[in-house]
Amino acid sequence: MSKPASENALNSLIQNSEDTISELEEVFPVMMELRTRLAAIESETPDMSDSIISFFSKTEDLYIGSHFILHELMASLRLLLDTTIAYEKRYHIQSINQSLYEAYNYFSGTKDNNGVWNLLKPIILKLDNPTLQSDVAIIDNELTKLEVYCDKTMRNSTSHYDNPINMYNILCSITDENQYCKAVSQYILIHSRITQIPTKIFNIISKLTPNNTSTCVTTKKTELDVKSFMEDCLAKKLSSNEKLSDQYTESLVKISKDIDSIYNKHIIYEQLRKFTTTQNIQSPSNLEIIHQLVLICMMIGFIRCDLICVMKAYLNSKSGLERSLQLRKIYLTEVSALTHLYGYNQVKKTKSLWQKLIDIDTNHHEIESATIQEDFKELTLHLDSTRRNLYIHFREDKDLNILKRYETYKRLDQIVEINKSLKLIHLCKKIENYTKLILKKIEKKEHLKYQKQEDHFHKTFEDMRQLINNIKSSEDMKLQSVNMIDEMEEKINNIFKIKN
Repeated sequence: MSKPASENALNSLIQNSEDTISELEEVFPVMMELRTRLAAIESETPDMSDSIISFFSKTEDLYIGSHFILHELMASLRLLLDTTIAYEKRYHIQSINQSLYEAYNYFSGTKDNNGVWNLLKPIILKLDNPTLQSDVAIIDNELTKLEVYCDKTMRNSTSHYDNPINMYNILCSITDENQYCKAVSQYILIHSRITQIPTKIFNIISKLTPNNTSTCVTTKKTELDVKSFMEDCLAKKLSSNEKLSDQYTESLVKISKDIDSIYNKHIIYEQLRKFTTTQNIQSPSNLEIIHQLVLICMMIGFIRCDLICVMKAYLNSKSGLERSLQLRKIYLTEVSALTHLYGYNQVKKTKSLWQKLIDIDTNHHEIESATIQEDFKELTLHLDSTRRNLYIHFREDKDLNILKRYETYKRLDQIVEINKSLKLIHLCKKIENYTKLILKKIEKKEHLKYQKQEDHFHKTFEDMRQLINNIKSSEDMKLQSVNMIDEMEEKINNIFKIKN
């Protein structure tokens, strides 16, 4: 085990992360403006795919993308280092892993091998410059090292709530925080090389281009942005509310402990199922339904924990852009949660967990279910798969999402997004209470059946004890046999006893 970092070292790393985020945000507007202008020129001359403008555009895609990815990584790293809560650390580690996985695809591509780096690299090599050739070799090598840190299994499970047991096992496997700190460091090495590429290319081309004139991209000064001003005021108000922050922390600790408890129940049910199968014993009639309800409670717990983690991240954000980054994660959690909970079309709805709950609820708690149904309809009204894909991937096929996502961040209505997330947190609590209500009624019925079964077993074992006492044998042998029967009865009773 490596020695944990000192408090001073952690504070220094957190401050360095904040400084890096601030520096990146200062250059974003100019970078995005330049790329927008290049895109406009390309659209006017679509047959210039091999032109110098196209070359500049590919170079700018590499440059902007690397800055944008680093911004996300540093935001997650700062939050990872700034908490001591195990679930929250694991949440931010998953965010780092997802950013790294999407970053690798952005640079290298997937099956088509058309990532921004792989598209730019052959053009750079044509310049036949020894320094650039060395940079290409180094970046290729560092990207290969980065791929080692990309956990595809964890990436695919992040914010997917269809298999809570699988999600629990993956979360519990995240034990090495240092590994992901090293992964961010590995990306910083790549970023430092990438940021040198545009300058070197422009210097080479400027020497080859006659009548060179420099152009300066400036951003327009804008008047007071009322939207940004209001959102800044809201963010400051929320982040200064220590009581709210404490409530989130307490809830996160409590719910994550509940998840551990639910997992232990799952293990008991699995053992019971295995025992009844191997012993050819009929299991409690509602065991599968109870098990399913318990797993639904577990899934709801994951959703609530993830939403609380990202809400805390929003409260701890230092800028409007960083807050938008966290609101993006809130939206992704909402989409994934609502997809599994309720569904966004008729096919998904028939397979949703809400439909399963309705089917199980033979007692028809109509008031509770009607309220939840209305909340679902409201929250799923504006689910947008295009927006979801934009928020997940840095690139989709040939389309790069960096510019689009940056523009979307600026248009986000933070008050609306925060209200939706709070509604979903409250809805999850309603569903959890509704699930427990169903569970309680079923367990009550099962308990009555168990009492009858226990009486039956007890009578059977009493008859066996009576037989033993009546046979001709030594008292020690009789006592030993009776003790064995007592143990057997206790084991069977414990196995079939389903506790709340």
